[in-house]
Amino acid sequence: MTKRILFFLLLSIAYQTLTAQDLEGCTYLLEDAKEAYAAGMVELIPDLLLPCLDPEGLTGGPRRDAYKLVINSYLFDHVPQVADKLMNRFLDEYPDYRAGNTDPAEFVLLLNTHLLGRGVDPDDLEAYVPEGDSVSTRPGKVRREKVLGVSGHSLGFQVGANGTIPQVIERYSIGDPGQDNGHFGMGPGFQIGATANYLFNERFDFSAGLLYNLTRFKYSATPLSFTSYKYIESGNHLQLPVSVIFKLNPESQALSYYVRAGLVADFLFSASGSGTRTYEQSGSDVSVEKTDVKGSRKQINLSLMAGAGLRLPLNRSFFYAEFRFTPGIFKSNRVEDRYQNNDLNWLLYHVDSDFRLHQISICAGICWDISKKEDL
Repeated sequence: MTKRILFFLLLSIAYQTLTAQDLEGCTYLLEDAKEAYAAGMVELIPDLLLPCLDPEGLTGGPRRDAYKLVINSYLFDHVPQVADKLMNRFLDEYPDYRAGNTDPAEFVLLLNTHLLGRGVDPDDLEAYVPEGDSVSTRPGKVRREKVLGVSGHSLGFQVGANGTIPQVIERYSIGDPGQDNGHFGMGPGFQIGATANYLFNERFDFSAGLLYNLTRFKYSATPLSFTSYKYIESGNHLQLPVSVIFKLNPESQALSYYVRAGLVADFLFSASGSGTRTYEQSGSDVSVEKTDVKGSRKQINLSLMAGAGLRLPLNRSFFYAEFRFTPGIFKSNRVEDRYQNNDLNWLLYHVDSDFRLHQISICAGICWDISKKEDL
């Protein structure tokens, strides 16, 4: 502790005597800052070096090193917003800089995110190779270290469980719709598919997917005073969700959080229903085995989507878990085919009410970085 205090005092004296001096003074400050950084006193670095990043300060390689040292200090001192702004200045002056072997993972992630935000693939252009880094025989390329998380576009898969919640728009019944006690119930289902994310910038991703979605829901009613029934329907859907992801803390190298909003295009390729009707006093139950109801359902539909989740960075990938709510926009049933299924209408005494489908789901998956990487 005594050594740290002494070192701090020496640096303070050096700062006061050298900041008012010329380029040579900044060169000494840069060496002192490197020693402070190695000693773990990252909070001192900005005060030492920021004056040397003025136009009359350091130039060339030392100026670049000073930028990197200050940015890394902000990152490790948990001041990501300031590091983000300084990275913009750094790339304005050094647009061809690419990460080297000695650059920390946090610096690499921030650098590559800014490059992609400027429409530049971190691997497409020739990179400046810092002196002392390991390089290949081809100039301008670096051998990259493994970095946690994803610094570019990504592709992966997801699986999840869902619950389908129908919403009644207008009631219909064999008897009196106002007296039949008809109500929907949620049923369990699942989903599985692929997802892709296109990185806009540090905060925003565009996401699209292709999912198989199994839905189930229930309906029960007492259409006439002497009989009641229970009905179960399942559907097989192909879905195309598109959304925008907003990352709440993109600078985090641990758990990061995000929200999303978008639309889900839905194609129904099969649907079936079954049920049992019972008499209140006497008589045998009437059962309707699985019957095709696709003809009385809309094959193409559209839903809104909202979600919130978290990401855990892995090696060139991330694991994510998310809660989603997808409320349907349009009716799910075809009103003109309400009375076209004889088994349901006249054996079960079931008539479709007008309804739309909402869904809640919990899903998880893994996405891998698909930005071009070249290890030579």
